[in-house]
Amino acid sequence: MATDPRTDPDTELLGRSWSVADLHAAVSGVLAEVFGSEVWVEGEITKVFTSNAGHTYITLSDPDATGGQRPILEVTLWKYQMADIRRRLSEAGGAVELAEGVRVRVAGSLGSYAVRSQLQLKMTDLDPAFTLGVLGQERARVLEAITREGLLQRNAGVPLAVLPLRVALITSVGSAAHADALHELERWQIPFTVLQLHSSTQGQVAPAELIAALRTAETLDVDVVLLVRGGGAATDLAAFDDEQLARTIAGLSVPVVTGIGHEIDHSIADEVAHAARKTPTAAAAFLGERASDALARFDELAGAIVETARQRLDVSDRRLHRASQRLAVCSERVLTVADGRTAESWRRVTQGVLRRLERADERLRNLETRRHAVDPAVALARGWSITRTTDGSVVRDPLVLDDGDELTTTVAAGTITSTVRATISTAPARGSA
Repeated sequence: MATDPRTDPDTELLGRSWSVADLHAAVSGVLAEVFGSEVWVEGEITKVFTSNAGHTYITLSDPDATGGQRPILEVTLWKYQMADIRRRLSEAGGAVELAEGVRVRVAGSLGSYAVRSQLQLKMTDLDPAFTLGVLGQERARVLEAITREGLLQRNAGVPLAVLPLRVALITSVGSAAHADALHELERWQIPFTVLQLHSSTQGQVAPAELIAALRTAETLDVDVVLLVRGGGAATDLAAFDDEQLARTIAGLSVPVVTGIGHEIDHSIADEVAHAARKTPTAAAAFLGERASDALARFDELAGAIVETARQRLDVSDRRLHRASQRLAVCSERVLTVADGRTAESWRRVTQGVLRRLERADERLRNLETRRHAVDPAVALARGWSITRTTDGSVVRDPLVLDDGDELTTTVAAGTITSTVRATISTAPARGSA
């Protein structure tokens, strides 16, 4: 049977002129009728912001969406609802935080936000188990992949220096973990050189920043990388389960020591690192203990070397003493035998020496006579003189002199200084007959 257009409600809606507010109210009514008072939505938090009034605004998006036009849903968590949400998070052991990059399943009433003309979910509940389940599944997938590829023990095979003094500390500089690690290294009173590299340790940008810091550390000629972060919710530590971060640690040419979270926390970064400790302080203590043990071993070796040298010197000293005693006995015997021979030899030597001394005395008198004859002083006394240049050379030929040369002439009574003005040679010219 045909319907009357004038009374058909669908026809009335099609022909009606709506105000903006009425339209939004109608849309909200339709959404409430279709989805009910509560609807559950899964998504990844891409933005989160808390206003001064205490209200929290969250943007959800599909995690597997690609391209620049990702579908989003705006979620509002009123301040008065926050207590219920915190209770739910507390029941989950504080393992989940509302932060960028976290996958969540939230519930609320769906409606139209007229002021911004957008679809809005007024959040009333949260499923922490969903988030933890997603994290667990992703962690299991990454762990299985790197195990299958043989990456799990690769960094553990990189040799760690016996005395690791050059340390690259990667963490959020200024954080409690940063302070704890530095304090622990200083406590050992060992001359560590600590190169500090800042990186975010949670949130969407953390994996990329941690990877960049590790790559930088690899170029700094360090003995070890100390990667630390304090405790937090499972979602806060999710960056350390990142697959690319795990692959970077596994393939690093420098050993990595991790100290991430608290006693109960364990990440994939811990799994692939050279060594993992429960906290930042414990990780730094691991390096302190290793360096301290190495220095103690060096001291022991040095002491052993000194003791061995002392013992060998003692043995040598005793041997030398015994040898000197034997030498003294032998010498005494030799001297006794030689004493008689020495007396006769001494008599012969004495006679021979006296004869040689007499002959030498006679030769000396003859030499003295000759020396007197050629003594320059005697020649000078007779009126001879000796002329020298400024460098002390005796002048024998005037042709070797130049005008202006300074001369010193020695006579019997002293010296005469003169300057060459002209030279005359009485020697025949070279090459003449």
